[in-house]
Amino acid sequence: MFDTQKIDAYFNGEKDLSSPKESPLTRRAKIMRWIKIALPSLAALLIGLLIVMPGLQTESERLAVDITRPKKGELEKLHMEQTAFYITDADNKVNNFNADNIDETEPGSKLLKLKNPSGILPNEDNTWINIQSPEGYYNQNTSLLHLLKGVEIFYSNGATATSDEMFFDFKQSKAYSVKPTTVDDENGHIESQGFEYYQDKDLLIFTGKTHITMPEEQFKGNN
Repeated sequence: MFDTQKIDAYFNGEKDLSSPKESPLTRRAKIMRWIKIALPSLAALLIGLLIVMPGLQTESERLAVDITRPKKGELEKLHMEQTAFYITDADNKVNNFNADNIDETEPGSKLLKLKNPSGILPNEDNTWINIQSPEGYYNQNTSLLHLLKGVEIFYSNGATATSDEMFFDFKQSKAYSVKPTTVDDENGHIESQGFEYYQDKDLLIFTGKTHITMPEEQFKGNN
C-alpha cells in the first residue's frame, strides 16, 4: 500500500519520497532544539513589550494634556503682532495705524485691544495729526478708537498735546477727551479739562476750565 503521508509531504514540498523515514528520536530532538531557540526569543519579546508599553501609555497621557491645554476660546480669538491696519472714516479718508499687538477681547466681539498703537490722521489741507499711546481699544462695530494711559498728539505745524485718554469717532471724524489736556506750540501753553477736534474742519475746541499762557512777544504790536 502507498504511504499517504509521504505523498502529501511530497506535493506540499516538505519532503522527497525517496528520503529515508525519520525516527521518533530524531523528530523529538528537532522539536526540543526548536523549543530551546523559540522560548528565549519569545521571553525577550514579552519583556520588551512590558518595557515599551508603560512608555507609550505615558506618552499618550502627555499628548492628551498638551492637546487640551489651550483654554476654551483661545484659538478663536484674533491675535496679530507688529501689524499695520487701516481705518476708513466717514469721508473715505484712510487712517493708517500700527500696533505691537492686536488681540480680540472675546471671540467674535470685534473689540480689539491694542498695545502701543500709533497712527496718522490726514486732513483735507494736507496737514496731519499723529497720535500714540501705550494702550488702546478699537471697536469695529462702532468705529470708535479709545486711547488711554497717556496719549501724545503731534500736529504737522509743530504743536504737541498730551491727555490722559482720547476717543476718536471715525463715523463723525471727531476726536474728544474729558480728561486734563495740555497743548504747546509757538504761540504758548494751554491747559484745559478736555477738548473736541473736528477733523473735516481742522477745528480744535477746548472744553471746561482752560488756562492759556502766551509769551509777551505775542502781545506786542509790529513796529
